[in-house]
Amino acid sequence: MRVNGIGMPNAAITQDTEVKANDFMGVNDFLKIMTAQLQNLDPMGGNSADTGEYISQMAQFTMLEQMSTLAKSMESMNTLSQQQLSFSLVGKTVSVFDGESNFTGVVEKVRYREGMAYPVINGTEYAMGMVHEVGGE
Repeated sequence: MRVNGIGMPNAAITQDTEVKANDFMGVNDFLKIMTAQLQNLDPMGGNSADTGEYISQMAQFTMLEQMSTLAKSMESMNTLSQQQLSFSLVGKTVSVFDGESNFTGVVEKVRYREGMAYPVINGTEYAMGMVHEVGGE
């Protein structure tokens, strides 16, 4: 975007903006805005913002960023937990309900597609949700 500077009619200021996915505003974006606001403060205090407000907003952004990081970590732990559970089924006898009938078989292997585990029993893949009992005869 090309904008002529105030008081400098022949000088042009260019600004490249990067569009982020989902209109996400990170801490760095907040810091840029806060820096611009601080640079344009009225020295007489007429339209100055409260510094406590800036600190509060910064704390909120920091908490939001930490919560996002925590959510990603929890998702990763959930995936690892699912993998561990599904790997532990290999070689075990399970009971499966396929929507029509119950049957028992031994888990031969586990296949993964799109982050989901599918145990293979008697040569056929089943969703983990169809397994309703592990062990037994």
